[in-house]
Amino acid sequence: MNQMKLAFSTLGCPHWELERIAQAARAYGYAAVELRAIGGDLDLLKRPEFQTGTVETTRRWLADQNLSICCVDTSCTFDSRDADERRKQVEVALRHAELAAALGAPLIRIFPDKIQTGATRNETRDNIAACLHEVAQHAPCGVRVALETHGDFARGYIAAEIMRLANHPNVALIWDVANSVAAGDSIEESARGVGPYLAHVHLRDARAVKGHEHWLPVLAGRGGVSFTDAVNALRRLPYDGYVSFEWEKYWHPEIEEPEVALPDFVKAMKAILQGGAADERINAALCP
Repeated sequence: MNQMKLAFSTLGCPHWELERIAQAARAYGYAAVELRAIGGDLDLLKRPEFQTGTVETTRRWLADQNLSICCVDTSCTFDSRDADERRKQVEVALRHAELAAALGAPLIRIFPDKIQTGATRNETRDNIAACLHEVAQHAPCGVRVALETHGDFARGYIAAEIMRLANHPNVALIWDVANSVAAGDSIEESARGVGPYLAHVHLRDARAVKGHEHWLPVLAGRGGVSFTDAVNALRRLPYDGYVSFEWEKYWHPEIEEPEVALPDFVKAMKAILQGGAADERINAALCP
């Protein structure tokens, strides 16, 4: 089996421009980048480098930098009870799929997300699946539509149900390991659930904090998400795609700067992938 490849989401360096992002990928040893925030902006469709007259130049520049885009992240959710709102979200998702195709990226990310007031889980699940199918039907050739384990659909087996209902070869899953663990999955059971549909992985360590709804990101080895267990579960599937470091700096500006977090992730992961440490907590102890 080929080795898993490391990428990082620009959510972790939300105010950087593309040039700084490319420099960091080279300096720290990442094979690709997942586009989420650039220059403080989450709306990639508004970025000047991604417009009709500029995106081809941007693609050539990225190729010159030897930098691949492994995923284009949207903020789209398909959980609304309003059919018109879901239709709008489908249209936005398709625009991101067109951007992904223009950049040579194989995936776009979609959120499921929450069961809305007055809705049932099954109703919400069915709406999400139908929207995924519609986007996949109309997305450009070579771009898959990937649903992240997130919100009320973060557990592996629940996300897999949506895949079965969507029933399209270009629909896939992004396994956000921390989200699934926080929702109650073990890493092993979550991996089994997402495995048949897995196209991409988000990985970060995180821990529960009293008074916070969501687990908060921490550097490798300091929280409740074992990178070693995640890598071992992925190897058993087997999986040899991208493992993308999603450092949620945009949402949590108080956490470590990207200049600290990005190389820390590479060091922890390389030790595990190369068999140099039984647990990433060894590396964390050496890197306060």
